[in-house]
Amino acid sequence: MIMKRLLSALFIFQSLLCSSAAEQPFIPQPAEYTVNDGFFIIPDSLKISSNLSPSLTNQIISELEHPFKISENNPDIILSLDPSIGEEGYTLNIKPKSIQISASNDKGLYYGIQSLYQLFNQNGRKNKTIQSCYINDYPRFQYRALMLDPVRYFIPKEEVKKIIDIASSLKFNTLHMHLSDDNGWRLEIKKYPKLTEVGAWRVEREEYFPGRMNQQSPEEPTPVGGYYSQEDMKEIVEYASEKYINVIPEIEMPAHAAAAIASYPELACPVVDKFVGVFPGIGGPDASIIMCGGNDKVYDFYCDVLDEVIDIFPSQYIHLGGDEADKSIWKQCPLCNSRIKNENLDGYEGLQAYFMDRINSYVKSKGRTSMGWDEVTYGNPKEEMVILGWQGDGNVAVKDAAKSGRKFIMTPAKTLYLIRYQGPQWFEPMTYFGNNTMKDAYEYEPVKENWSPELKKLLLGIQGSLWTEFCNSDQDVEYLLFPRLIAIADASWRPEKSANYQGFLNALDNFLPELDKREICYAKSMYNIQHKALPTGESVKLDLVCERPDVEIIYSTENGEEKFNNPLFFSKPVKLTANTYLDGKPVGKELQLNLNFNSATGKKVSSKNCKNNISEVLTNGLRGSEKHSDFEWAGWHGEDAEFIIDLENSQKINNCILGTIGSSDFCVAMPSEVTIFGSEDGKNYSFISSFKTPEELIYAKGAQKFDINFGNLDVNARYLKFVAKNPGRVPEGFPRWGAPVWIYFDEVIVN
Repeated sequence: MIMKRLLSALFIFQSLLCSSAAEQPFIPQPAEYTVNDGFFIIPDSLKISSNLSPSLTNQIISELEHPFKISENNPDIILSLDPSIGEEGYTLNIKPKSIQISASNDKGLYYGIQSLYQLFNQNGRKNKTIQSCYINDYPRFQYRALMLDPVRYFIPKEEVKKIIDIASSLKFNTLHMHLSDDNGWRLEIKKYPKLTEVGAWRVEREEYFPGRMNQQSPEEPTPVGGYYSQEDMKEIVEYASEKYINVIPEIEMPAHAAAAIASYPELACPVVDKFVGVFPGIGGPDASIIMCGGNDKVYDFYCDVLDEVIDIFPSQYIHLGGDEADKSIWKQCPLCNSRIKNENLDGYEGLQAYFMDRINSYVKSKGRTSMGWDEVTYGNPKEEMVILGWQGDGNVAVKDAAKSGRKFIMTPAKTLYLIRYQGPQWFEPMTYFGNNTMKDAYEYEPVKENWSPELKKLLLGIQGSLWTEFCNSDQDVEYLLFPRLIAIADASWRPEKSANYQGFLNALDNFLPELDKREICYAKSMYNIQHKALPTGESVKLDLVCERPDVEIIYSTENGEEKFNNPLFFSKPVKLTANTYLDGKPVGKELQLNLNFNSATGKKVSSKNCKNNISEVLTNGLRGSEKHSDFEWAGWHGEDAEFIIDLENSQKINNCILGTIGSSDFCVAMPSEVTIFGSEDGKNYSFISSFKTPEELIYAKGAQKFDINFGNLDVNARYLKFVAKNPGRVPEGFPRWGAPVWIYFDEVIVN
């Protein structure tokens, strides 16, 4: 009787556990999931019945990390093959007495085991019982990929395998390895040994990636780098294969090839008469040095390289790069111009199309299929290849597919490039661009409403792409990958229009302890608070938002501690701290805001051409950080800035300060000149003061904040108009020279 009561209590407790995550207990979310009555009690050792070979059965069942033996006598788990189930689909039927997993092949059975593993292990502990349920599951997309960039930061073999372990548990089926670029050549090619003797190594530079403009000199040592031997890579490929992940190699061409040219300078155009080394960071003017499109030795080189690549990688797909090819050297090259003339090509884009077609034809002759970034569509290449859409929303690939019928994959930079900030930037390490959160990745929908049925069929799937410009350790790699990669796994697998963000968060909380167990250094950014402070004309309206809607935000001021429910309004200085809590436990990092007031604080702002559309931050009482994209800086791109502040009434102005920032590594300069005009009626303006930025400050190296102080003004005005001159384009010697400049402002202080 006592035993029955104990079992009953255990079943009730387990039922409560399951019901709390009943909406979505798995990552990725299955197509169909039904909870049934009863529980399966997990024995100390499982008996397994299987249609597969003993070795394959052992390989798949070992993923459960639970003792087992193969036995046909009253088996606990039955693995069976059912040809009626789709290629990667499976059914999982958990009954009180047994568990049956069916699929058309071993891959489907493997995915079924991954789902079962998540039931065996929840919230970081091994369960004793699991809820009876039925799952009928299959992926939405046939291509579900992660790209790793071991070029900018060399990712050791064991770290790659560690990432493969997690990716396979999330039902990814593809690992795209970006193996060559300006910053290194990472794969041993025996016919060209200098590719790894020279091309795999770069000089040491202390600054972060964009600031490493000081290129290698001929006599400098090159201690930084590494490469995969062919045996290393075969080991990675085999390891991934056992996890049902296909490894796609990428060999960049004709651009992003400085490491290869450093190894074999004769592959550059003959007009290149300078030493080319492996780039330590951004290439600057040297980035225009690419493979010669008119030299037959270049094509022979790539065919030889691909012979060895194809021997190592059984993948049907071979990625040929094709992106960001600067044609300026080609325009000066007699061989390139001769090739254009002799082949009757359509200019320099036509030459790149010829280049890609020629290599693509060779790949096809080997029975493989080429892939390329969406720039390979420029110049209208003739050969068939799969296009990866990265620019913007992936629109270049979409337009090409609609026109040419080529298959494509979506990996849009603004959503699926994992190098971007993944949470409120106040708490994040320095990286590129704006924010790309876990929620953004989870909610990503590649298929647009206006797509035709034919276009939808050409979409193979989606890919999360990790570039490692800002990685200096394995922990940096993991931090940028997780947990966003988990969200991408769900987006690539779950049925169309079935997103359930809160259900995903419930399942994520069950899964995160698995990352802890595997010692994955994942980001906690989803718990951090993003503030938004807006002037109302009389006060500052402050909103606090967290990516997780299920956390509680508690804020503190001099008046005490309160729960945040609605926007707050302040009309005087305040120091505020805020923290997030989940299930009563503190999570995330503390937000600290120092809201200061002056005559302009809280006053309305009108502006022209503000590119990031947040000119109201100029009078919200908060100062921006050294990250110009932290949402506290109003930005103008390639244009002069103009904005007007209405002080609500005419008043004497003694002093005015305008905050600005320069960040030469990111095309951000200080304004060359700022002029203030005053007005009583908002129509007729008179000159008040101007400030000319010293030349040495406009493009000062690194990120620097600077307050422009207009001195003693002693004027009366209601309206203040600020006109700031944009210095134009990035000068030579700085990252992305020739590009239009951004100018940013963060606060107007009027006394």
